[in-house]
Amino acid sequence: MAEYTSTSNNRGLFSNFLYEAQIFARNLLGRFTGHVDLRDKLVLLDNDELLLVWETKLRNQRLKKEEEAWKRFEKQFGKGSPAVTEAFLKWQEQLYAYIEQEKDRFLKVRQGSSSALEKLLQAGAKNIIVTKGAKPYTQKCFNLVGLGTAITSIYSPAPGSREKRFVDAVLENGKTTTVKYLRDTVIVGHDLEKDMAWDLVPAKGRPNDGNAPVFIFFSALKFGNEVVDPLDALVEIIALLSRRGKNDFLRGFKSITKPKQAMTKNYTFKIALYHNPKRSDKARIPVIHEIKPRR
Repeated sequence: MAEYTSTSNNRGLFSNFLYEAQIFARNLLGRFTGHVDLRDKLVLLDNDELLLVWETKLRNQRLKKEEEAWKRFEKQFGKGSPAVTEAFLKWQEQLYAYIEQEKDRFLKVRQGSSSALEKLLQAGAKNIIVTKGAKPYTQKCFNLVGLGTAITSIYSPAPGSREKRFVDAVLENGKTTTVKYLRDTVIVGHDLEKDMAWDLVPAKGRPNDGNAPVFIFFSALKFGNEVVDPLDALVEIIALLSRRGKNDFLRGFKSITKPKQAMTKNYTFKIALYHNPKRSDKARIPVIHEIKPRR
């Protein structure tokens, strides 16, 4: 038994050494080429008001009709029944047909979205949409505006539910431990309450403070308007976190202690540990915010 344990420890030490050597080599290459290796990294994104934006009046009408349809199907089939989702999907097909016909009138895409998502894919990252909308409908909307090929996968609610599936997205992509998902995952959204993966945030307490996936906060996209923080900034910020953290996003965030370090080639930003009053049971989360072009 003692001999087996010693051999296992040696293998473990060798594996750790090999991993660190690989990361060192990637970072060294990145310094000379400007390239960042994001293999095994997950970028979990919201869609509405982050990547896609709807004309306000029509969006409000759409949301109201969706809520009414969902409640009607719940009353018909029973709350939590998979049949609710099945009926809702068929109903959304009619909605999508109208959107397809009128897309130029009320559907826009955030500046820089296409190039940013493509660059993340090229660097090896996975672009994963986590939404409470139905997957077929969401996929069609992305295809309609030309972003479909830049999305790795879409996680919509489980049958009978409208809850976002952040945990499933992380687990099913190999992040099965806290160490892995803190190291390899960033959350991107415009709403610190609705877009955060709260199931991945530990309970409130000093040892847990700030030990959650990094949330990169962009301003909400408004129909027909340009934004201060186009999605091009996302690629530069993720690359910075990866390099500073030696392939570890959270470690990269924690290494930023001075304003001059919160800067990429084209953007500046601020960092904070944020406590959501509506999530009083949760630890503070690391947030990157106020993303602005450098003057």
